[in-house]
Amino acid sequence: MRILVIALLCLCASGVRAQEERAIDNFSGVGVRAMAMGGAFAGVADDVTAMYWNPAGLAQITDREVRVSFLRTSRDTESKLDGTLGRSELINTRFGTLGFAYPYPVYRGSLVLAAGFTRIKDFDWSLRLKGMDQGLEADHLFQHEGELALAGVAVAVDVSPAISLGATIGMVSGEDQSFNEFNWTDQQDQYLERRFLARETFTDEYERALYSVLGVMIRAPRDSPRYRLGATITTGAASKIRYDFRGPASETGYGLVEYDDGVIEEFPDDHFRGTYELVLPFEFGVGASAEALPGLTLAGSLHFAEWSQSEYKLKDDDQFRAGTSFETQYRDVIRYHLGVEYQVPTVALDLRAGFYTDPIPFVGPRDLDPVAAYPPIRISSDRRFITLGAGLLLDGVVQVDMAWVGGAFTQVEKVEGTIEENHDIKRFVLGLGYRF
Repeated sequence: MRILVIALLCLCASGVRAQEERAIDNFSGVGVRAMAMGGAFAGVADDVTAMYWNPAGLAQITDREVRVSFLRTSRDTESKLDGTLGRSELINTRFGTLGFAYPYPVYRGSLVLAAGFTRIKDFDWSLRLKGMDQGLEADHLFQHEGELALAGVAVAVDVSPAISLGATIGMVSGEDQSFNEFNWTDQQDQYLERRFLARETFTDEYERALYSVLGVMIRAPRDSPRYRLGATITTGAASKIRYDFRGPASETGYGLVEYDDGVIEEFPDDHFRGTYELVLPFEFGVGASAEALPGLTLAGSLHFAEWSQSEYKLKDDDQFRAGTSFETQYRDVIRYHLGVEYQVPTVALDLRAGFYTDPIPFVGPRDLDPVAAYPPIRISSDRRFITLGAGLLLDGVVQVDMAWVGGAFTQVEKVEGTIEENHDIKRFVLGLGYRF
C-alpha cells in the first residue's frame, strides 16, 4: 500500500510543480477610476495612476494631487475531478495605490512630476480537488497568495501644443507564497493505514528589478480635450528570484501516516533553496478616448504581450523549472478594454462602466515528455470582466471613487484525470484623492 500512495503523490506533485510562472500576466488592475472604466485608460490617463497606464497623460494634471486606494479581492473556485465536485474560496484585502503628482510651473506647456507605489500583479489563486483514487478518498488543496508592486517616479512634458511625452522609471518586487496539501483517506477500512498526508510550501521572492514605461499622448484641443490618443511601451523586467521549497522527501513521498489503531508516523521533509532569473518581454499598449457628447466620454485600449518570448536564466540546481518551454506552453495575448464615463449635470458625480478581456497565456501542456502525452489546456471560457463605478467630488478638492470588477473563466485539462476549473473573481476598489 505504501508504494501505491508514494506513486500517486509523486504524480500529483509533479503536476503541481509544472504550474505557470506567476509573474507572467496576472494583471490585477490599477487605479479606481481606470478599473471602473474597464481599464480603458491608456488614452485617458489624467490622474496619478497614469504612471502605470501612460505617463504622458500626467501632463494633463493642473493641480497637485494625492491619491490612495485599497482593494478587496475574492476568488471562488469550483472544480470537477472526473465528475467529483470541489470548492475553494480565497479572500484578501490589500493596499492598492499611493501616488503624488506635482505640476511644476513653466512658462509654456506643462511639466508634471509624480511618484508613487502601486500593486500591478495579483498572484492569488486557489483550487481544491476531490475524488476517489485507487479506493482512497482524495482531497487536495493548492493555493497561491502574493503580488508584484511598482515603486517609481515619473515625468511628463508637453513637446508641442497637442503632444506630450512621459516616462516612468521604478523598481518592481514582490513575493509569491504557495501551499499545497495532499490528503488520502481510507473510508472503507481496506488497509492498515487510515490517512496519508503531504504538504508542500514554496516561496518565490522577487528581488527588485528595473521597470520602465514610455508613453506618448496626442490630445485636441490641448485644454479640456475632446479627443485623445495614447501609446506606451513597457520594458520587460529581468527579475532575480529566490525560492524556498519544503516538501515530502522523495524516499517517502508523504509527511504523515495515520494508522487504524491511532498511531501516527511522521517523516522528515526535504528543504531546497536557490535562485533563478526570469526575463520578461516588452509590452505594448495603445488607447483612445473621445467626448461623444458633453459630459460623456468613451474610451478603448488594447495591450499586447509576447509572453512566449519570456526566458529563464541561471537555471536552479534543483531543476524545478527545467521542463518549461515558453514557446510551447505560452501564447501571446492581447487585452481589450472598453469604458464609458458620464458626468452628471449640476452634480459633481461621475458614473462609469466598462468591459475587458484578459486571455490566459499559459495553455500547457504541463508535461512536455512525449511519453506522458499530456494534452494542452483547453480554455472553455477565457477571462472576461464587467466593471462598474462612481466618483464624487466633495467641496471641490476631495475625490471619492469606488469600483466593482467581476469576471470568470473556465478551463479543462488532463493531469492524472480530467480537471475542470470554474473561477469566479470579484474585486471591490475604494479610493480617495485630494487636490490642492
